[in-house]
Amino acid sequence: METLAVTIPPELKQRLEVLATETGQTLGECLLVAVQEYVENWETHLSDVHQIDEHEARAVLKAAVNE
Repeated sequence: METLAVTIPPELKQRLEVLATETGQTLGECLLVAVQEYVENWETHLSDVHQIDEHEARAVLKAAVNE
């Protein structure tokens, strides 16, 4: 694994510490889950946007050809 240093606001760190305690996880485990979910969500979102863009481009091209 790689080490990554981040700076977060104190109130966010406090909330993270509470969640870590309540879930029985370390701060590192909570951060890893958060980053994994963030990356997966954005990858899915961007993939969907690219697919929509491709389909819209085809629809516009098809409409232009049929005119």
